[in-house]
Amino acid sequence: MARKRKKEETKGPGAPLWMLTYGDMITLVLTFFILLYSYSTIDVVKWKQVVSSLRGSLGVMRGGTTLNEIEMVGLGQPDENLNDIKVTAEDLADFEKLQQEKIEMEVLKATLIDQLHEVDQRISVSTDERGVVLRFEDSVLFDKGKADLKPNSRAVLDKVGNILSSLDNHIRIEGHTDDLPIHTAKFPSNWELSTSRATNVLRYLLEHGLDPKKLSAVGYGEYHPIVPNSDEESRQKNRRVDIVILRDSIALQEPNGQ
Repeated sequence: MARKRKKEETKGPGAPLWMLTYGDMITLVLTFFILLYSYSTIDVVKWKQVVSSLRGSLGVMRGGTTLNEIEMVGLGQPDENLNDIKVTAEDLADFEKLQQEKIEMEVLKATLIDQLHEVDQRISVSTDERGVVLRFEDSVLFDKGKADLKPNSRAVLDKVGNILSSLDNHIRIEGHTDDLPIHTAKFPSNWELSTSRATNVLRYLLEHGLDPKKLSAVGYGEYHPIVPNSDEESRQKNRRVDIVILRDSIALQEPNGQ
């Protein structure tokens, strides 16, 4: 009788019992490897969106382009080359460094605003892709058409120099003029005027113990206006000296002599 029952069990409907256990095991293994794969890859599109967003907030977004998820959906099939793009540990480190630099620049901007807001209303502090920009209208430091520092400008530069001396960043002084031509024995053109103004500010800051290797001066003449030179008020804004506190990643582009 026992042998007959055994025979009836083997002829029953459905898969053998061991197949159920085997199927569960295969499913768990597959799920496990899918989980591992999801942790080991980074969505390239989302990564590009994050990086693009950060760069845009720093002011370096390329004009005329945007990274919009809705528009990308309507483009049809995704680029097959995206499958070959891998985000390396170095890319992640660069991304984190950009974030840290942005935070540091915003903190420095707040410090400068707090310490200089009552000094002169013609001094402004802002941030762009280079770092923190400390902007002086030329009338704060110079008489029109001249490059010698005004006596009352020295108190302002003393305060600025004390702040800058505590920084490790590279600092670039930029001279700018309006579009009105100048032609004197000392300044044949706006190039000489803007360069001389930047150099004189640099020399004065050196007296505050700033490292000469971390300072540079450049004159841009009339060729980098912030507003069109349409009237005297606009020209007054364009006649300026910018003290730019460079982010570390931008400072790497500066010459570094031995």
